This record gives sequence, structure tokens and C-alpha cells, in this order.
Amino acid sequence: MRRQTTRDKLLNATIECLHELGYHRTSTVIVTERAQVSRGSLLHQFPTKADLMVATARHIARQRGQAHIEGLKGVPVSIERMEKLVDILWGEVNSPSGIARIEIMLASRSEPELAAKYAPIVDEHSENHRRLIWALAKALGVRNRAPIDAMVQLYAASIRGLAIDALFPESRAHVQAAVELLKQALVDIIKREVAAARRAEMKVVEE
Repeated sequence: MRRQTTRDKLLNATIECLHELGYHRTSTVIVTERAQVSRGSLLHQFPTKADLMVATARHIARQRGQAHIEGLKGVPVSIERMEKLVDILWGEVNSPSGIARIEIMLASRSEPELAAKYAPIVDEHSENHRRLIWALAKALGVRNRAPIDAMVQLYAASIRGLAIDALFPESRAHVQAAVELLKQALVDIIKREVAAARRAEMKVVEE
């Protein structure tokens, strides 16, 4: 229990540091000071900065998963559920933990050790996201998965980009309108694919 408490302190402190300072200014020394934990305790659990960042990314993923579970309670399988998913993702990405995850993602481009350890997490997260959206789209009547997977890639990347834009005051005022426009585009894609599936089914029946 005490070990988990220390771990949570370190991971939450890492999120704070990444959000406030960025990846390159975030050091294990600063994290231990912020968490009020000894450096020995940090090194015992996370021998390298890369290990700390990977654990932080997984911590953020768990938080995001919980946010989805809570946010979707009582929301039926419907277009409304798709819209809610966008709102939840935007809320998570546009938060300190969301910015922290973007910092880790960008840093992995130039940190070989981090890249090697972080890449599987990205793949796992992306696959889970595609599976989640496809399950919803399929339940709504979509039969062609390819455009849905492309849609997931588009909206996930767009949300990350908008979160970066929101860091700049001159862009912040327009970001929410862009999120709403993105949401409408996703709904239109789902409706288009549902209609296409229905037309295909009717054609089969007629033949």
C-alpha cells in the first residue's frame, strides 16, 4: 500500500511537471522534490527517466479509461454516445495529463530509449481506441470498417493538435468551435456509413 502511494505521488508529480515545464525541463530530481519523495524511492521503482515516463503514460491511460467509463454511464448506443466520446476525449487531452502525454509522445521522437519503450503503449492505445469506436459504429449499423478506422485516426490526431493550439491565447477562442465542427464531421461520417450499409442490405434483398 505504501509503495503504491509513493508510486502515485511520483506519477502525479510527473504529470504536473510535464504540464508546467515540458519534457526536457522535467528531471527526476524535480519530480522527487515535487512529490516530496526521496530520490532512492524513485530510482527503486523507476531506474531511468524513460521508465518514469512510460509508467506515467500508462497512468494517464488508466485515468482516461476511467473517465470514459464514468462519462458514458447511462448513455445509450446511439449517435449521442459518439458525440459524448468526443467530448470525453477532448476533456482528457485538453487537461494537464493530456498535455503531459503529448509531451511524452513528442519526446519519444528524439529519445531512443523512450521511443523503444513507449511505442508499444501507443500501438496498444490506438488499437483499443479503434476497437471501441468500431464496436459502437457496428452496433449503429455500419458494416465497412475501413472508413471508421480512418475516422478514428483523424479525430484523435485532430484533438491532440487542438489541445496544442489551446495552449496559445490567440488560438484558444476558436478551439472549442473547431471541436464542435469535428464532432459534426464524425457524426456525418457515421450517418453516411449507416445509410450505405442499409442500401447494400436492401440491394441484397431485392436481388
